[in-house]
Amino acid sequence: MNEAGLFDLMVNSSPLAGFAIYLVMQNKSMSKKVDEINDKSEARSEVLTERFETRESDLRARYDGVIADLQKEKETIKDDSQATISLLSNKLDTLERHIQDVDKKFDQILNQIQNLTNTVQELRIKDIARDTKGK
Repeated sequence: MNEAGLFDLMVNSSPLAGFAIYLVMQNKSMSKKVDEINDKSEARSEVLTERFETRESDLRARYDGVIADLQKEKETIKDDSQATISLLSNKLDTLERHIQDVDKKFDQILNQIQNLTNTVQELRIKDIARDTKGK
């Protein structure tokens, strides 16, 4: 209904018709205000959602960075440990070879001492035999 029709209805109708028109106008006005408030609320909600998503993506990026750093550190420790184990294994192999060489040399020395002991005993026996023949 247009304004002229509403005005005519108000003048020619009962007092309740005027009140009804007032209520219709008030309803339209309130509907506009509610729509404005709703639009503002939706805009705020979108801004808050965007902020939240930005914060969330920042936190995810930071979390992913920390995880990547920990993975790198883990790999570095693993590589260092493997290198240390390899180095220690090589040193142990070298030490084992040296011990084997020392063991062989010790066996040779024992054999030489045994030969010397046998030679000394033979010389003593010969010396004793010479002393007994000479008497």
